[in-house]
Amino acid sequence: DKHLQVAGDFIDPKKSAAEKLKIVPNILAYYARWYPPLWLQGLSAPFRHGEWGRLAPHVRAIERGCRKLARESFHGMLVYQAKMERKQGFLFRCVDVVMELFAMSAAVARARQMKDDRHPEADHAAELADLFCRSSRRRVKRIFHELWHNDDARKNAVAAKVMTTETPMLGEGIVDLDYTYQVHFLSKPPATSQPAPKAAAT
Repeated sequence: DKHLQVAGDFIDPKKSAAEKLKIVPNILAYYARWYPPLWLQGLSAPFRHGEWGRLAPHVRAIERGCRKLARESFHGMLVYQAKMERKQGFLFRCVDVVMELFAMSAAVARARQMKDDRHPEADHAAELADLFCRSSRRRVKRIFHELWHNDDARKNAVAAKVMTTETPMLGEGIVDLDYTYQVHFLSKPPATSQPAPKAAAT
């Protein structure tokens, strides 16, 4: 929403060139303050969050992931501009990164709280959080890579072809189970052969 507020008019096809040029100084001023820290803050990352112990690398990874997600989202807006809302593959991958970062944050926060509370299972919780975050970080790395290296365009083209042309081969080998919507939702339950339970004696 903030990006649309700052630069939305610049990508609006209804705006004239003169109107777009008029807002360029404000756009440059905003992003001159917003964008560089997304890179520069990482320079001090190796020296932060030492109080998290064995989970400190994951906390730093979460922080890096948040900054990278902000950068990649911004890069996506620069590349796709008004078409961004139709880039569902790109947007879904961003959401997947958000979910992974949230799950990592919840895991390490829970383990840290258990440690602070001197919970008897605190060490085991930290071990589980460490293992989960290791796997999650690999997933985040893969998703970030797939933001820009994927088969989305090819998939869209093939899907459009399948939807608009006859493709008999896709129906070859299908076994008819006679299991229709009506059979599933409208049929009566099979009769049981078991006798009804006898009434309890009074």
